[in-house]
Amino acid sequence: MYRILYLILLLISLAGSSQVPEGFPVINKSDLPEAKFKPARHFTAESLFGYMNGGAELYREYGIIDAVITEFEVDNRYYKCEVFRMNGPEEAFGIYSVSKFKCPGSSDAAPYTCLNKYQLQICKGNYYISIINRNGTSADSLVAVKTAKILSGKINDPSFDLKTFLPDMDTEAIRGSAVLAKGKLGLANGATDWEDYFRDQEGCTTLIYEDDGLTILSVRFKGDEEFKKILDLRGWGEYELSLSDVTAGSGEILRLLGNNHILIRIPAAAK
Repeated sequence: MYRILYLILLLISLAGSSQVPEGFPVINKSDLPEAKFKPARHFTAESLFGYMNGGAELYREYGIIDAVITEFEVDNRYYKCEVFRMNGPEEAFGIYSVSKFKCPGSSDAAPYTCLNKYQLQICKGNYYISIINRNGTSADSLVAVKTAKILSGKINDPSFDLKTFLPDMDTEAIRGSAVLAKGKLGLANGATDWEDYFRDQEGCTTLIYEDDGLTILSVRFKGDEEFKKILDLRGWGEYELSLSDVTAGSGEILRLLGNNHILIRIPAAAK
């Protein structure tokens, strides 16, 4: 009997709960009266595995609190809206940056957006949102943008500031291409070219930006021990790092941004 009860509880958790937390930004009938909605599903960080299997590990690495999945139709066209609430704006931007895919367009729905025929992804405050359609028509994009603007209007949290990692850069210029990789899974999903560069590193968060033959890595380590590992790995322990630029023998230009936070600029010739 206890085994049957356990299996029932497990199936319920895997299916997701219909109880949406109060204040959670979710699209509903009052927002889109013309749409036909299925009941929204709520997943915690633990039950997210029941929704996306292995993909949940990446969200957990970045720091997810919960998610609400809503499916609806407008004029017999299908849409799925995924709203992921992360631990903070940095975590939200991070999962957005490694999840966005082929962004020929954008929208003014949020500070960070990625629009293609079949998907609109946005990041605002502590939330990463994905709106998917099946047909890829202009009508689908219009519904996606409308949905995103409605959800964005329900989010009042401040969004991630790129200057936290790149204080001297024009954030508008890097907004669409910067990637924030957190931990090994973040590197594996968003910056595979740099996995070996940070091999055996734990507890680091890296903002990566590439432009005109120059790669910029802004790396914040969890603590002194992790920071020392990268110095030993790259052979930088011999240099007296400071708030001013120091050029390593390998060609990298190094500068401290704060405690256990280093800015690395790598010219193409030094790669």
